[in-house]
Amino acid sequence: MRFILSAVIIAMVTYGNGDEPKQVLTAAFTEAEPSLTQDKEFLRRLERLEPPTPRDIQTPFLQRPFPSIMKTTKEVMHRGVLLPFRLILNDLQWQRPLYKEQWHSTYSGGRWAYMPLRLSYAQHRVFTTSAVGLSNLYDFLHNLGLSDLNVEQKGATQVERVNEVVAVVMQAKIERVVTKGNQVVIVARPQRTGVQAITINKLNMKLDNEEEAILFQLVTPDGDEIDYSIY
Repeated sequence: MRFILSAVIIAMVTYGNGDEPKQVLTAAFTEAEPSLTQDKEFLRRLERLEPPTPRDIQTPFLQRPFPSIMKTTKEVMHRGVLLPFRLILNDLQWQRPLYKEQWHSTYSGGRWAYMPLRLSYAQHRVFTTSAVGLSNLYDFLHNLGLSDLNVEQKGATQVERVNEVVAVVMQAKIERVVTKGNQVVIVARPQRTGVQAITINKLNMKLDNEEEAILFQLVTPDGDEIDYSIY
């Protein structure tokens, strides 16, 4: 990268050929090269923004496989059991941001600036994470562009949160949560605005296989899948 720094140097020149002295303005431009420190900083920021070489990327992070036993969303809705949940965030007027300042490459060392990661989050409307771990929740919050997510709401203790899963739903209003096997179906009505966050305790689920991932599915009241998240 190269930047041109232009400065105007004004000189007063007096001419005398028998006439009245005249003062003429002359200008000169100087060019300054960026320092090595600046070069390294720009390269570091670029590394935070994109892969080192052009390549196709399906997902920017490791994702667990889907559960080996899969059911249709309607089967889960009709034959599953209702899951109790804690509502920890409910802002129906919230508008999803196109860009947040913390996603800039100069913010916190570019911690959330990687473009494949940003595009991956933009593709989804439901997100899941563990309710414990301050660093984990800190990254989760900033990646979603949210300002607050109080997992301790309603007096939940650290011990109670060990088995809790946080699910954030954007642009949909949750009606109920149903589970069967390693699937959790969040039934919600699509909205143009709004964000809700709930916690679900895994102890209330009867998993087919505790070693496998749990598939969270955001669906309409008719059972049509809007989005999914693998926990």
